[in-house]
Amino acid sequence: MFKAAASRLSILLPFLLSLSLSAHAQAPAKTGVTTPSQAFGFEPGTDRKLADWKELTAYYQKVASQSDRVKYQELGKTMEGRPFVLLTVSSPENLAHLAEYKEIVTKLSDPRTTSPEEAKALIAKGKTVMLITYNIHSTEIASSQTAPLFLYRMATSNDPDVLATLKNVILLMVPSQNPDGEQLVVDWYKKTLGTPSEGSSPPVLYAKYVGHDDNRDWVGLTQLETQHTAKVINEWHPQLLYDLHQQGADAPRLFFPPWVDPIDPNVDPLLVFSMNALGMRAAHDVASTGKTGVLTHGVYDFWSPLRDYIALHNGLRILTESASANLATPIEVPFEKLGTGIGYDAKVAAWNYPNPWMGGTWHMGDIVAYQMDALESLTKSAATDRVQFLSDFYKISDHAVHPASGPYAYVISPEQHDPAMAVKLAQTLFNAGVEVQQATAPFQAGGKSFPTGSYVVVFDQPYRNFAKTVLERQKYPDIREYPGGPPQRPYDVTGTTVPLFYGVDAIAIEDKFTVQAKKLTAIAPIVGRVEPGSAQGGYLLDDAGNASLYTLFSLLSEGVKAYRLTGPGHSPGTIYIPAQPGIATKIEVAAKKFGVTFKPSAQPVTGAALAVTIPRVGLYKSWVAALDEGWTRWVFDTNGVPYKTIFDADIRKGNLNAQFDAIILPDNAAQAILTGRFGFGRGGPERLTYPPLPAEYVGGLGPEGAAALKAFVENGGTVITDNKASNVYATKDNKVFSDALQGVPSKEFYCPGSQLEITVDTTNPIAFGSTPTVPVFFETGPTFKLSGDAKSVGHYTSDNPLLSGWILGGKYLNGTSAIAVVPTGKGRVIAFGFIPLYRGLSDATYKFMLNAMLYSSSHSATL
Repeated sequence: MFKAAASRLSILLPFLLSLSLSAHAQAPAKTGVTTPSQAFGFEPGTDRKLADWKELTAYYQKVASQSDRVKYQELGKTMEGRPFVLLTVSSPENLAHLAEYKEIVTKLSDPRTTSPEEAKALIAKGKTVMLITYNIHSTEIASSQTAPLFLYRMATSNDPDVLATLKNVILLMVPSQNPDGEQLVVDWYKKTLGTPSEGSSPPVLYAKYVGHDDNRDWVGLTQLETQHTAKVINEWHPQLLYDLHQQGADAPRLFFPPWVDPIDPNVDPLLVFSMNALGMRAAHDVASTGKTGVLTHGVYDFWSPLRDYIALHNGLRILTESASANLATPIEVPFEKLGTGIGYDAKVAAWNYPNPWMGGTWHMGDIVAYQMDALESLTKSAATDRVQFLSDFYKISDHAVHPASGPYAYVISPEQHDPAMAVKLAQTLFNAGVEVQQATAPFQAGGKSFPTGSYVVVFDQPYRNFAKTVLERQKYPDIREYPGGPPQRPYDVTGTTVPLFYGVDAIAIEDKFTVQAKKLTAIAPIVGRVEPGSAQGGYLLDDAGNASLYTLFSLLSEGVKAYRLTGPGHSPGTIYIPAQPGIATKIEVAAKKFGVTFKPSAQPVTGAALAVTIPRVGLYKSWVAALDEGWTRWVFDTNGVPYKTIFDADIRKGNLNAQFDAIILPDNAAQAILTGRFGFGRGGPERLTYPPLPAEYVGGLGPEGAAALKAFVENGGTVITDNKASNVYATKDNKVFSDALQGVPSKEFYCPGSQLEITVDTTNPIAFGSTPTVPVFFETGPTFKLSGDAKSVGHYTSDNPLLSGWILGGKYLNGTSAIAVVPTGKGRVIAFGFIPLYRGLSDATYKFMLNAMLYSSSHSATL
């Protein structure tokens, strides 16, 4: 019966789709506005047709010039230099008074200065501010095509619901949160159209540095695109954000909240009720059109601040996840191959999934039609419930400024192991709109003494919940699939305590205290300098901070002679620059550029040292695109660390020692590196068949590449492996170096993304400049069992190394190594059982990677 129904549905789908898209695209009342089909030569949603970012931006500019309901604005550039666009959509009257409406929501956002009586009057005049973000994940391409259809409807239609939305709502549309990726995906699709690879995903990250992690950047705000949208949120204070995504082809056709547990306890309960109610209403509205396969309360939790910014800034977030096609190519999804996930079986009706989709052919146009229905429902609600949204926004902001519980504040002393990280923490909070004060005199708080210059974050402010979430340590609940069963996987990671990432001690103070402080309007960076004194012997630079290592890379690149001191009288790894021609000017420039302090040495330093030269580093880029590879490039490019990207073909050619001192294998599955295989498709296990990549992108390193790497190490090279990439070497057959977690079932050990503590040997060159204990970010990686000549630089010393997040079975880590140096022939493998440069956040472990690179080109010396 199901198969027969699916067959009938697949026959009817093209006809139903054309009716659905026509209904959304028509009903215009205003003439003279170009339709999407006129602009592109096809109706968005048509099979095998995609508009690229150049065409889309031209269309948005044209509509804004033709319609008095639309304002086009370029907020800035993307990471690759394309325009990042904001479209403001409302009635002509509202657009003429945008500054007034922005001022209203700004006042409502801060109940410290707006009384309830004033708020009531403002709510009567104000408009719901709704932000819509499309296409952040570029292979989730459909919403980039939905955006022009929805814009055209809003710009032209006199439908009563549209007119009510225009009157009561200010729509802020980001038509692509990732324009670079939108262009890349369309270019790739057109390149492969008509080939066996038609509909395949590009074999590269679809955001320059961060790929899919572009919506895990809502704490660090490292990428320009994230910064642009965060600025919109900080300035416009939206009450509602709608974020359009896609999920696997074998999943339900469309997901809405309610979210599954857990929900970040710092998200205001009123927001949780609002998201639940609005999601259920929208799900009902989509289902009422006859569409099937709508899921609520499944898959997606609401825990990590890395992918949620708006709810910690007092607005509610609605996420939809549509089932995917093969980009713009239809996909066959037999009913029996529909999948399962947290909270659903796509073949079985349930309270949160009452009307399953029966399978068949799924088109990009189906996705567009579902998204258009969701947009119409949510914007109608934004208009109908204008007073409720604004009233709730004021109440939620009031809850933040008058919290029911502590702490009263956090204090961040400038006296840290790496003082620059205290500044960075203050900057991270400030960029997110958090109010940061700085002490102008010493003070006492919570029984502790703090110096002048300490940062103070008092929790009586509108964005308290963001500050609290990123500053405190997370305690993720132990949720099982069933009693006594394996852990229910989190949708993302479980521990995101920013002070731990930065290696900063941020102190929670429970009780109110008094401090002389100024509210900061900018965060001043550390000013570098050269201390006075004779420098006839050269200069010394403490290596506790990452900036010192960036400085060293810079000076080495200029041909400066340098050493890391290993003898008595100096901290291990102290950087020594001996006197040499022209060095004084270079030191002055470096001090200012990197914010470091050089100490002059009147006499030449003597004793044991490592002579350092600029390392020749190859950064491996797999065609199974690795997020860690992108983030590694971002850290290196941002801080001037030189490297060369190398591919499978480059490694297979061999002769690597003539080109490199070190080769980095970023975090990726061993089979992805060695064979080029994912091991699973976009929908999870291989339930469906997806188009293959072109031949030049398959195969991984292969036997030739593996042999070339082996020869590289044996002839004196250094291979540096991150996290899962370490399993290229840490195999069960390796008697010296193996993964201690191999064979341990997930119901006994599980740590899907948490911050753990390791103890390190600070005399080892890999840990120069480190503290004796360090927080590392562990995410489904290995931990090492060593013997023979293999040496542990960092290891676990407890059955419970958890600092923030969640771990099950910590006893399996106790005594194992997190950082291993494995001599191999004349060279070595330096293996990390974690991700040292995690998502551009984990500054506390950057130095391990930087030191490993420097060590690859170092040799012992006596001064």
